[in-house]
Amino acid sequence: MNRFIMITIFVLVLPIWLSAQINWTEHTIDSNFDSPYCIFAIDLDGDGDTDVLGAAQGADDIVWWENDGSENFTKHTIDDNYDRARGVFAIDVDDDDDVDVLGAAADAGDITWWENDGNESFTEHTIDSTFNGANWVFAIDLDDDDDIDVLGTAYSVDDITWWENDGSENFTEHTIDDNFNGWSVYAIDLDDDDDIDVLGADYTYSDIIWYKNDGSENFTKDTIDDNFGTARSVYAIDLDNDDDIDVLGAASGDNDITWWENDGSENFTEHTINGDFDGAFSVFAIDIDNDNDADIVGAGYTVHDITWWENDGEGNFTEHTIDNMFSGACAVYAIDMEPDGDVDVIGAAWDIDDVAWWESDLIPAQDVGPISIDIDTLLPEGTILNPQATVKNVGTDSATFDVTCEIEPSTPPYNPTETVIDLAPGDSVVIVFSLEFTFVS
Repeated sequence: MNRFIMITIFVLVLPIWLSAQINWTEHTIDSNFDSPYCIFAIDLDGDGDTDVLGAAQGADDIVWWENDGSENFTKHTIDDNYDRARGVFAIDVDDDDDVDVLGAAADAGDITWWENDGNESFTEHTIDSTFNGANWVFAIDLDDDDDIDVLGTAYSVDDITWWENDGSENFTEHTIDDNFNGWSVYAIDLDDDDDIDVLGADYTYSDIIWYKNDGSENFTKDTIDDNFGTARSVYAIDLDNDDDIDVLGAASGDNDITWWENDGSENFTEHTINGDFDGAFSVFAIDIDNDNDADIVGAGYTVHDITWWENDGEGNFTEHTIDNMFSGACAVYAIDMEPDGDVDVIGAAWDIDDVAWWESDLIPAQDVGPISIDIDTLLPEGTILNPQATVKNVGTDSATFDVTCEIEPSTPPYNPTETVIDLAPGDSVVIVFSLEFTFVS
């Protein structure tokens, strides 16, 4: 009997980043930024590339570095007299379609925002000048009224505070906790009830705390961990792909990078990612290897490391060092800098007055299939077909190949079969698919 059979081999070339071997190239942004303390990155000037912001405690500076689109950076000072600048953040505060800048200054006791006129000329506006020991600043619409509110921590007045924006950038102070020796603050809907909750890292009491928003900005304090030695940094994201928000922290006293797994009802289980990351100072999470889960990046002050931890999708992590000679690493952030479709890493190093970024060599997956083989011939009853494919890596880098075989039409139905194989440059392999196809007339 004449039958037309199509055997289709789908080949998806998946670069070796699936095995977490990203190579990083360091680029210096500024090697003379006196005692940098905090960094942030965003397209500040609206030209389609990522700019960088920094707060320098030694220089008393809030600055931004303009990216020319080829990752050459020009330094612009926003404020050179911001006494002991500790925090920096950027967002459109006044809803005029440009990005404004916020800062926290410990000795000035200031929470400040600088209004961008659309051409990156900045006008200073003080939000609070009596927030002594101001250490961190963050901004989000906390009260769901379509404007940007501001959050801050201060270690001298022991406060975690938010300032309510009335929509015209007049700010009213509200204390969330007046017994919180705060180092950092973050805000997200932690309990999935459609309002924004607040998280804090308390370095004196070694606490990771979250404050539940009742929807009317009344906050109930709940401790996630009260023994997280010298807590420095807090962040929150879904780490285990179970549709709830987990919490991350860095503690310099315990030398810990840790995450707390949310069971969906805000009961948290502690998981140590690295309990020997000396001087753990800063932590952030984003999908670094483009495999649809959140990886972690951290800065270790004493160990002098910028490191990332690869997530397997279930909250299990493999450590990879980006730079182990970044002396006094104190801040880390990650974003696509070029942009070229992968996530790069930015860091600040206190000891060497350095702000740098590390370029990822991640290459997006390449689909080179399907490859179809048409067989139009006389096949006797009972013919057994054993689909095979020879795959060779003709590239210059190791790569992962995802090969799937389909046969149609088929009786009985032939379910697609898949093989994943790693190949070094020049290597090849013959893949014999596990399922046979028996021809039935």
